[in-house]
Amino acid sequence: MKINSLTINGIGGIKHLDLKFNDKLNVICGANGIGKSTILNIIADAFNAGYSSKLKRNALCNNGDYLIDIYINKECPSKKIQVSIKYFDPEKSDGFYKDLPIEDFLFFNINRNIDYNQLDSISRDPNRYNGSLPFMSINGIQANDIKNWFINRYMFIDKNNSLTLEQVKNFRLAQKSFSVLDNTIKFNTIKANTFDIMLSTPNGDIYFEYLSSGYKSCIYIILGIIKEIEYRNSENPINVNNFDGIIAIDEIDLHLHPTWQAGLVEALKTIFPRVQFILTTHSPSILQILEKDEIIALGHDDNNDIYVKNLKLGKYGLQGWTLEEILQYVMEMPSTSSQLYLNTIKNFDKAMNDENKDEILKQYNLLKEMLHPNNPLLSLLSIQVAEWED
Repeated sequence: MKINSLTINGIGGIKHLDLKFNDKLNVICGANGIGKSTILNIIADAFNAGYSSKLKRNALCNNGDYLIDIYINKECPSKKIQVSIKYFDPEKSDGFYKDLPIEDFLFFNINRNIDYNQLDSISRDPNRYNGSLPFMSINGIQANDIKNWFINRYMFIDKNNSLTLEQVKNFRLAQKSFSVLDNTIKFNTIKANTFDIMLSTPNGDIYFEYLSSGYKSCIYIILGIIKEIEYRNSENPINVNNFDGIIAIDEIDLHLHPTWQAGLVEALKTIFPRVQFILTTHSPSILQILEKDEIIALGHDDNNDIYVKNLKLGKYGLQGWTLEEILQYVMEMPSTSSQLYLNTIKNFDKAMNDENKDEILKQYNLLKEMLHPNNPLLSLLSIQVAEWED
């Protein structure tokens, strides 16, 4: 199942927007408040199977709607779903049954923390066909059962005929996932008396809940995908590498150091090669590693309406752009320098034009305190002020 296209009219802050998706990785980016999360919420709404919608029409529109075109399979290659959003009032909501294969859609919102969860016992796999899937489609995959799932598989991994071949492979993949961003972190064992997952780290053995917020966010996503695919395919177990549904993740870079942001995206593409990912990000570090067809950059036109930018990218996408260029021209950040620095440069230039020696040297000394020691601008500035120094 893959989403081919999405047309949005009068929903949230979006008056009109046409989007096309490839069947692998799609990363939506742009300035704050431009509608990235709204797009994911609209996609999630298409899979909520009749639950009350969280979507609201645009305040300037009389009505809202979205049209989503989805490839299902060879027998039903395309299905178009159009949904009307009438209400702006927070106490009123729309609901519409879409009849889509909800088990093949996973959504991760920005709430991805893993708190310590004491287990007194290990329970069986939950039934994912009891009405929970629509709720999870619009509210996101939960982490409260990751620990139970992992320990359940660990307890039976060496018992003959207890797990299917697919479940064994999925568990081995889950074990490796703890090391996906840092190979010094490894799964160690399960404490028998407390049912706790213990990891080996350079700082000693720790509970997996004691990982940094960024690392737990990654584990939340990777293990969350693996366990959720297993839960939803309990009657016909599959290797998660073969899952070919849709996974939407809001703010994939949340809590992550820049060196991990790109690593997580690459890991997801490798671990789940048949998935269509639709992600949002604020990270230039992620955008810098993408192919040009993986980037969906949004911008504001002169009427403040949202549109898809044509970045006129070549074969290598943004891989030759600096982080500053991406922030300025893709993320619409007015400047990547502090206002103090900009003011100081302005004052320096004015002093040079006025040939004001005292002010030139004053602003030059300020710049020397601000700039990185290896910034080439320092050499240029020193040449400019050489004639003014005694």
